[in-house]
Amino acid sequence: MRFSHVTRAAAQLACLAAISVVCLAAPATAAPAGARAGSACQTGQAEPKSLAFVVRYVERRPAGEFVVTFENGEVWQQSDLKNKVTIVRGEQVVIRRSSNGTFTLVSRDGQTTRVKRIS
Repeated sequence: MRFSHVTRAAAQLACLAAISVVCLAAPATAAPAGARAGSACQTGQAEPKSLAFVVRYVERRPAGEFVVTFENGEVWQQSDLKNKVTIVRGEQVVIRRSSNGTFTLVSRDGQTTRVKRIS
């Protein structure tokens, strides 16, 4: 039981480290017109292109797509059913924003699929 707490704490620290690296390395430019307030980086900077998350819960829908809830409470749904991605509770994944505005989830073993945020 103690091992799971240590593993989860290590994953959360890795996530925070990844976020801080992205925020501190981001160029100091004016925020785009559509930037949302309270983004991971300081106000006035561009939003990061990718963020790391730790999976809290994974649900499979009848059509086969997954809905994943992360430790920070965000909920994302798979929007590309062509790619079968296996993710499990406690796994760290990265969500990247592409230039056309879509999001791609990348699992630890390199599997990718498109996702959209639902809450």
